[in-house]
Amino acid sequence: MTTTEKNAIIEMLAPMLDTEGIELVDVETHGQTLRLLIHKQGGLSVADCQAVNQVVHPILEVHEHLANYAQLEVASPGIDRPLQTAKDFQRNCGRTVQIEVASESENEQDSHVQGTVVEVHLERVVLTQTGGKSISVQISQIRKAHIHLKW
Repeated sequence: MTTTEKNAIIEMLAPMLDTEGIELVDVETHGQTLRLLIHKQGGLSVADCQAVNQVVHPILEVHEHLANYAQLEVASPGIDRPLQTAKDFQRNCGRTVQIEVASESENEQDSHVQGTVVEVHLERVVLTQTGGKSISVQISQIRKAHIHLKW
């Protein structure tokens, strides 16, 4: 899937799903499957995923986004999903996250940061690390981020 196709699907479906209280988190492909990852405050049910599938399937067919895929899957991104946007971090305010920050130059190694999300701005996230130190990370510099799961 090209970035252009992915963005076209997001731009087409996100506003419609937003009106139903459902956020389109990501669009991805796995082999012959087009997967829509959705989020709903309070959690998703199987019925929510089925309802979204029934609504978006004909729209994607008409716009020929399903032409290259054998099936459409609608699912939750799961608890260990990657955090990519300011909205992802806002939703996880108060939780501990692990972030891999891209180095500024090719000669440096990427750095790893862990802390509790305390503030989220459009372009940056502020974490409080163990010991009370605050650190600000530019979202554009984040290579990978996810919730730190405690088992």
